[in-house]
Amino acid sequence: MKLLKRGFGTLLVCCSALWVVSSSKVKPTPPPRCKSTLMLSSNVSSLSGGNGDIHRRSLSPWRWRSSTVTDRIPTTLWEAECSSSFCSNPNPRKSDRLDLNSVPIYQNVLILSQRDGRGCYTASYQSVAVGCTCVIAETKRN
Repeated sequence: MKLLKRGFGTLLVCCSALWVVSSSKVKPTPPPRCKSTLMLSSNVSSLSGGNGDIHRRSLSPWRWRSSTVTDRIPTTLWEAECSSSFCSNPNPRKSDRLDLNSVPIYQNVLILSQRDGRGCYTASYQSVAVGCTCVIAETKRN
């Protein structure tokens, strides 16, 4: 019985050494190239249907500004830019409300950026202004 255990231990050591020697001859394989295809649906539903020109009718109106980057998905991002530092007065006969400031509202948007032109993409978030709102103006105190 002792001989059997001793022989088995020798066999394990021998096999382990053989595995180390044979595995050291294996060359590392390069990382796989991106060969997958990214499918995007062209069926987009609008959640803002019925809002119309809300960016103009707001008490804190804004304009839309686009930025286009060809190696990004989505290629074009639309960002809100507040039309004024102050909010409009709902009464058209009165001047703008100087006690209220117009400030952008931000949303993180998932974007895919293409790396090294091989069809590989990296996902990240980008902060984008999606509209403007009125807030009470900050005052400096002495």
